[in-house]
Amino acid sequence: MIRIRHILDLELKEKVLEALAARRGCSPGMIPEWFELDDADYVDLLNDIREKEEALDVERRDSRM
Repeated sequence: MIRIRHILDLELKEKVLEALAARRGCSPGMIPEWFELDDADYVDLLNDIREKEEALDVERRDSRM
């Protein structure tokens, strides 16, 4: 289990909150610091974040834009 408040990297914490809020259909500010994620959910969120960032990188490198 991991709690949101135990994520020390502020950039990662923000990304996790945004991804979690998107899944739950709310704003990141609605998710409390004590919110717990089990290991599998945390890994799923990290994978979603990585996929989103990789898609953005592909868009940036696309020479047609």
